[in-house]
Amino acid sequence: MASVRTAYTYNTYKSGTQVSKWRPYMIPSSDNNKDNNKAYSRSTPTLESASKPGTHKKRNGRESNVAPISSEEKHQSENSSSDASGEKFEDAIPTKPICDFSDFRSDLCNMTGDVRTQGYNITTVFFVPPSTANYEQEWSVNAYSQKMYNYFSKSVTVKQLRGPQNAPLCTIGQRNTPAILLSLGGPTGNIWHDFTDVIIPLFLASKPLKQDVQFLLINYQQWFVDKFSLIFKDLSRYKVINFDEDKEIRCYRNMLVGLLNHKDLGIDPKRAFDGFDMYRFKLYIRSIYSLPVDVDIPYKMDKRPEKKPRLMLVVRSKSRRFLNQEEITEVIEKIGFEVVQVEPKRSDNLTEMSKLVDSCDVLMGIHGAALTHILFLRTNALMLQVLPLGGEAMDFYANSCYGEPADEMRLKRIDYHITPEESSLLDKYGWDDPVIKDPNSVNSKGWSYRQKYYWNEQDVRLDVTRFEPVLVKALGIIKG
Repeated sequence: MASVRTAYTYNTYKSGTQVSKWRPYMIPSSDNNKDNNKAYSRSTPTLESASKPGTHKKRNGRESNVAPISSEEKHQSENSSSDASGEKFEDAIPTKPICDFSDFRSDLCNMTGDVRTQGYNITTVFFVPPSTANYEQEWSVNAYSQKMYNYFSKSVTVKQLRGPQNAPLCTIGQRNTPAILLSLGGPTGNIWHDFTDVIIPLFLASKPLKQDVQFLLINYQQWFVDKFSLIFKDLSRYKVINFDEDKEIRCYRNMLVGLLNHKDLGIDPKRAFDGFDMYRFKLYIRSIYSLPVDVDIPYKMDKRPEKKPRLMLVVRSKSRRFLNQEEITEVIEKIGFEVVQVEPKRSDNLTEMSKLVDSCDVLMGIHGAALTHILFLRTNALMLQVLPLGGEAMDFYANSCYGEPADEMRLKRIDYHITPEESSLLDKYGWDDPVIKDPNSVNSKGWSYRQKYYWNEQDVRLDVTRFEPVLVKALGIIKG
């Protein structure tokens, strides 16, 4: 009997508020972490406000808590200061830098006052306190929004200096312009990570600033800036800086180092500005790519009697391929859909791809990054996700990465769970191997085992007889 699931119980896996045992990263279990849930509710900071206090290391190695900015600290300094270049900072706001490492996803430093940057060779941000400090402080910060990928990204050194005499001289002063320093040094090129790790967190941090913010990028990748150029230009009126090669000493009033990552392909409205949610983000993306912002699905907009619902079949050329793609296409067409086959690539023009996805009523594919294109589906369109073998871990990732986001974007969804007979792993390992008979025991060995067997080695040959009722249900949802 076909396993068709159109909904989940979310009590077990609550993305952003609870760490699943299937996560490749975990919060250490100790008494010191009993309040870690507080970190999950930390809001994305604006550059005018301080983030919550965190723990940092002084140069002597001792830990101390950084106090939040008080209202007294936010007043403008009565005595103007200047550096050796003669530039005056009369309106600098005297505060302390705050570097917060408590969130299990993200590191974040939020500075307001006299901030100076030096990118080339040293990747360092200098913060000059309002008065002479007794000691210098230093943080090493992962500026990629998911710090579990720290092996991809270079670190940023954040230094609080004793005074302006120890700071490098400004060559470019942008005292009234905030800045955000972020890293592209994670698994970018995978469109799910492009949005989850970079675009969504950057949007949340910068959109309230109404384009008055400059982006400094480390682990710079020109293709990424080009691919998402419409979004970068909408969020900032300034040139994006390749901080890896930047030989200027830039001076800012406010700076964020790092971005806060709420959840998988999603936004927690309680932590976002103005209660912003994933549905509104989807509408924002549609406006960026000149798609109709909030209209009915294409099938219902087209009144021609011969019109068929359109299904985009996402195909893959490497792992998790459909081995009987032609047979699948035939049964989809037999049920009553028009089929569009697409194999997304990193080099895709998103304007063109978004319009193609927008023209479809259903997006169907095996669990994987290409399902991120549901961002371009219209409200009440359908995502049909095919789940390969993989036990509870596969269920978790399918729900967290695409199921919950689809719900939050107000899409319909069906999850189709294949049987062992539909997996290429059965031919390779046989019924008696734990890979087939006990996926959870394999999953418990760690992410490298899960990835090897269920993500990298597995292909799918759909039983079209078993799958046909699922397509009938999908057609009914679209026509209903």
